Amino acid sequence: MEYHLQLHKKYGKLVRIGPNHVMFSDAALIPPVYGIGSKFMKSNFYLPFDIKTPTGMMSTVFSERDGTAHRGIRRPIANAYALSTLKELEPMNDACSATIVQKFNGLVGQDIDLGTWLHWYAFDTITSITFSNTLGFMEQERDIDRIIESIEGRLMYNSVIGQAPYLHKYLFGSTLVSNLANLIPSLRIMNTSKYIVAFAAKQLQRYSSQDFNTVPLKDMLDRFRRTKDSGEELISDSRMLSHATSNIFAGSDTTAASLRSIFYNLCRNPRAHDTLLSELDSAERNGQLSDPVTFSEAQNLPYLQAVIREALRMHPAVGLLLERVVPPGGFEIEGTGIFLPEGTIIGANPWVMARDEKVYGSDAYEFRPERWLEASPEELKLMERNDFSFGAGARTCLGKNISLLEMSKLVPQLYRQFDFELTDPEKEWELHDYWFVKQTGLMCKVKRRSKNLG
Repeated sequence: MEYHLQLHKKYGKLVRIGPNHVMFSDAALIPPVYGIGSKFMKSNFYLPFDIKTPTGMMSTVFSERDGTAHRGIRRPIANAYALSTLKELEPMNDACSATIVQKFNGLVGQDIDLGTWLHWYAFDTITSITFSNTLGFMEQERDIDRIIESIEGRLMYNSVIGQAPYLHKYLFGSTLVSNLANLIPSLRIMNTSKYIVAFAAKQLQRYSSQDFNTVPLKDMLDRFRRTKDSGEELISDSRMLSHATSNIFAGSDTTAASLRSIFYNLCRNPRAHDTLLSELDSAERNGQLSDPVTFSEAQNLPYLQAVIREALRMHPAVGLLLERVVPPGGFEIEGTGIFLPEGTIIGANPWVMARDEKVYGSDAYEFRPERWLEASPEELKLMERNDFSFGAGARTCLGKNISLLEMSKLVPQLYRQFDFELTDPEKEWELHDYWFVKQTGLMCKVKRRSKNLG
């Protein structure tokens, strides 16, 4: 993503980066390329993100390229991701928050890899919300069955093969190659979908028992199943499997990266850190926070929400182009005289859009949550337009509200009892861009916090 930033600084708002690839940083191109009703479809970069189910390869709500097909996949389950629905899932989130708080109680005074703990938390939470069951990353304090490592390996594969997606059918898109890869440790780690799909399939089987038919669990898989049973929008078992698997793939790494960004930037910005803690203490003094903090309460903490938005802006989860295909008839870029023929791949990098100084100001490279509170309605609209933290337009991430719920609840819950101090304040973390931009090196000391409730 840094390279893309440099290219735009050198060549301007429109840069040709390949024989058929163009990337842009011009906000005026967002509506035609990504807006609701856009005819620009996703490119075949997303092909390796399809998953293998018992009935064969299947696109997901994320990887489906065709707009009409995507709407058909998304429509039956959209309500399961609505805020009103997700609030019913808070107890599952609260159980995971209680686990990490309990673990941190035993780690006070110690140096920990906070980034790893946040990843375990995000993974346990999304599996709990989806299946009413966790793999137990936090309890066991390890990467169960190397699943997180496997997802990382697969993302490396996807981000590379996505540049030449026609190769996928000869590699992990091939059943033969996929099976052979399981015999080679260095390749097995990239064949992660097998393990995730197997776990999801096992959870799906639990619902065939009488107990689960009579006692609804009210998790997301139960909602998918009941959508199928309603007879209105039938969802096959394979499609339910694809939805559940997508939740895990997309909902663990992205939320973990966003949580790391929140804590890292607060550790490096004492003013923002102190302002947030002051808001939390004031809310607690005034009886505005339950234990655990509810999502509704967290949404009424303006500085907390500004911190979350700014952390997402500073570190969007995705660090590559959100590729789209120029539709039939081509695309003329207004005011430039440039015409892109149909089939051209065009896209913007969320990191580039998030650092547009014309939109976010001359301090766009700085972490300053106040910008979200000081902006006029018009400025806020422009800032939100450039915000690709969860994608854009009709392809905005379905799991956006899940991620916001997790972040909004965990941050105040941890800061009521603990504080975190960088082990080496002079050392910056490392970033690894393979679709999702993973951070490593968030080493912190866990400190017991004395709240100011006087």
